Amino acid sequence: MSKIIILGAGPSGSSCAISLLKAGHEVTIIDRSHFPRNAPGETLHPGIEPLLKELGVSRILENGYFMRHEGIESLKESQSKFIAYNEDEAWKGFQLFRADFDHQLLNEAIGLGAQFIPKCTISKLSTNQGFVESIEVNNTVINVDFIIDATGKRAWLANELGVRFSWKGAQKIAYYGYVKEASFQPENPRIEWDENGWTWIARVKDDLTAWVRLDLDVHRKVDNDWIPTKLKDGKSTGGRKAVDVTWRIAEPCSFANCFLVGDAAFVLDPGASHGVLKAIMSGMMAAHLIEQSKTHSMAKIHEHYNSWMQNQFDHDVTKLRELYEKYEVKTNANNV
Repeated sequence: MSKIIILGAGPSGSSCAISLLKAGHEVTIIDRSHFPRNAPGETLHPGIEPLLKELGVSRILENGYFMRHEGIESLKESQSKFIAYNEDEAWKGFQLFRADFDHQLLNEAIGLGAQFIPKCTISKLSTNQGFVESIEVNNTVINVDFIIDATGKRAWLANELGVRFSWKGAQKIAYYGYVKEASFQPENPRIEWDENGWTWIARVKDDLTAWVRLDLDVHRKVDNDWIPTKLKDGKSTGGRKAVDVTWRIAEPCSFANCFLVGDAAFVLDPGASHGVLKAIMSGMMAAHLIEQSKTHSMAKIHEHYNSWMQNQFDHDVTKLRELYEKYEVKTNANNV
């Protein structure tokens, strides 16, 4: 049985913890925030269902408040197109409030025996020849066999250990927020294209609508009180937030006794449309490979994980470039 520390309690960290706990490992999850917390990424691809079933936590989707949809409305100028997840089968995605989903996934890990330490910071990180041996949290030293960086775009462990990131294209900033009681509440998630980027609108609860705005020209600023025109009659809640979604990948994504998962490993803008799905997949893969370390060399394990992550990143970068070209979004050579 290995002692494993997971930094970050989002979907990648919690799914990794669940997989490890089911394999008999000792898991501690550490997060600097208080849960639950708001986060963008409320539209889940139908592929999330088999993953949660494999984790043994599909009841999260059965018991929670989630709206279902068979695809996405895409609008450019006056032209509207419905893009189904699967034209031959009635695949349905999930529209949800991420704070609720993340909290339920974390509770599943805690129920399986994970120790959860919220609202804390690491005061000391001890390493030896690239391996993390221990961390100090709240004046307590915790020894480590493996450590998982699931801290999202902050990539705390990666930055602490000096991991280099490979950046693709110009800087991209996504803005997002929530509006209550807006009269416009689309049945399906909706993306509206213009020459500068796109605006995403999706209902996450009966009285709550989420929005995301991405301009591919980083010099175009979004005002602090900006919300989409269609939601102007609603009440903005929580304020407008911003996040750096410039495409980037850690090189490497795993090394020594460390694995980077979710956005700590690589970041794409929300146009990729399956961030939570990829986060959970990477968490499960890292857990699987830690279990495989009993019979396989770490060199082979790191080779496999890094290749797997790089292939996903490269594939999605190509698809995003094709997407922006298709919708004739104004970009320059450095944007994409």
